[in-house]
Amino acid sequence: MEQSWTAFWARVSEAFHQALFPFRAIAEAFGRHPNDMQIWCFLCGVFFLAVVGAQSYGDIMLRRRGAVASGKVVGIDKSDDGPDTPIIEFVDRLGKTWRFSSYLPVNGTTGSIGAAVEVMYDPLHPKRAREVGRPLMKTVHMVVWYAIVAGLMTLAFWPGLISD
Repeated sequence: MEQSWTAFWARVSEAFHQALFPFRAIAEAFGRHPNDMQIWCFLCGVFFLAVVGAQSYGDIMLRRRGAVASGKVVGIDKSDDGPDTPIIEFVDRLGKTWRFSSYLPVNGTTGSIGAAVEVMYDPLHPKRAREVGRPLMKTVHMVVWYAIVAGLMTLAFWPGLISD
């Protein structure tokens, strides 16, 4: 039984190794010779950078042209893959109702359904909305995610830090 598992994982490892061939070829064209783990760290770093970059872009747009509205907590997302987050509903300048899930965890203010929350939204794209306030939590959230990206890129580009 142990031999079959070992053979199975050897095939899986070889399949992942072959899947990285295009990335390995590009890196070698630039004079780099990364191992598989460095390539995976780079790919994960690029993925997280895209996600965090989109979040940062939304925040920048809200700072430039955001409008403020009164909202209320209409639900609490209690998914298993993260902390509980509030679902907030607000009405824009045109009278249309919008709903979004906050990326920040619930706190004393947003922890109960029906709680009033001030919302900033983009009038051109009202789906782009955030809670107003909580600057420390927002800063910590962004610093942690950018630190994850920086850590992955360090692992990807620091020669000899990760070995096969």
